[in-house]
Amino acid sequence: MFDTPADAQTQLAQHFSRPQVEMVVEALVPALEFRPQPKGRAELGGTRIGGTPDLPPGLAWPRRAKPADIEAIAARGNAEAGEAMRRHLRKELPYAFFAQVDLGEAQARTRGQGALADALPGHGRLLFFYDLSAGPWDNGSESARVIWDESPREGLAAQALPPDLAAAAEEHRAEIARVNREFKLPLPKPDSGTPYGGPARPMSLNATLRPRAIESLEMGARPALKSALGRNANGENRFRDGYQALFSRAFDRYYGAANPGRRHQLLGSPLPEQSDPRFEAEVVSRFGVQHLSQDAWKANRPAIEAGAGAWRLILQIDVGDFLQESGEGTVYFLIRAADLADRRFDRVVAVCQQT
Repeated sequence: MFDTPADAQTQLAQHFSRPQVEMVVEALVPALEFRPQPKGRAELGGTRIGGTPDLPPGLAWPRRAKPADIEAIAARGNAEAGEAMRRHLRKELPYAFFAQVDLGEAQARTRGQGALADALPGHGRLLFFYDLSAGPWDNGSESARVIWDESPREGLAAQALPPDLAAAAEEHRAEIARVNREFKLPLPKPDSGTPYGGPARPMSLNATLRPRAIESLEMGARPALKSALGRNANGENRFRDGYQALFSRAFDRYYGAANPGRRHQLLGSPLPEQSDPRFEAEVVSRFGVQHLSQDAWKANRPAIEAGAGAWRLILQIDVGDFLQESGEGTVYFLIRAADLADRRFDRVVAVCQQT
């Protein structure tokens, strides 16, 4: 959103008082944002969202194994969603490909950003895969795969969509078209995505400074700002309302006013749709359940809060923008700081949130 603290000072001064500006600027968090590039400029091994990955010989597109208890996952949705998940999970399809990040580009863009620059490896690519059909009901490590590919760029080959994944996508499009015709709704755009993949869009990375989300763990480290953003007895706070408006302006900047709220981000502080997704990552990893009862949460709150602080955001993807079609939610790829330092990307946990 802001290129430098000075840029932030200038922009924020148009909306806030000087003390408020200083509080916001001191709390800015560095991150990498994705900027769409002109179509036709996709480079082998380059950063992109959607499409297909570039893989070296011997590195296969990962598939999701059939879960040991499909019924436990299916039971988390309603009857219709549960049956769809059963059918999907039994097929053991490849994961949907979400994003490819050129780590050399990420390293170059974060130079001078301290800890942010050191968070990821400096070479190769990170490949992000996710089960968008069942993953929203199945937070955890099984719904996602993140691969660090260190192979030289010249050994890469652009991949075709696996035949069974392509067939599932066509079946989904046909069913959506049938339902939309039945109810006289607009047909999906021919180049839009499905739960099995989104359209390919070349991206570039840009270092930015973003305000801390009110719901994020990072806000707890700024008690003065957090207090200033509290609402009064009538639920009012003009500073809070203006602060929240910063986020919509940030995402409109590169995607346009017709596509507000796009949340693609590499590293930095998560932008939650509910509570900080690191709480959910800690709960599912510590207790092996999607959600805790209110009593269990209260009993374990200190441990959960302490554990959540060890998690780091690697990537978050806005589902609607990924599909380039109607869609809700944000998918967060999270990893404990120690595992990130050890490059244990096999321990990534995916959390999906919807408002």
